[in-house]
Amino acid sequence: MSTETLLLFIILAFVVVALPAWPYSKSWGYTPTGVLTVLLVIYLIWAIAGERPLFKRTVGDDIRDAGRDVADTIRDTVQ
Repeated sequence: MSTETLLLFIILAFVVVALPAWPYSKSWGYTPTGVLTVLLVIYLIWAIAGERPLFKRTVGDDIRDAGRDVADTIRDTVQ
């Protein structure tokens, strides 16, 4: 079982436990369930997105890789 699957089950368990169906939690209202549902939605969006970062630094990496390629070519030519 992966960590992501375990996290999903834990969040779902918390959502069920936080429902105001038991006497001790009726005074809480739906706030705990709402908060946990928001966390569940955020988790699902994160899982669907494939853990991709919002801002990738590809431009700098491309330039750095191109510079290394040029340096390797020059070094191979000189040797």
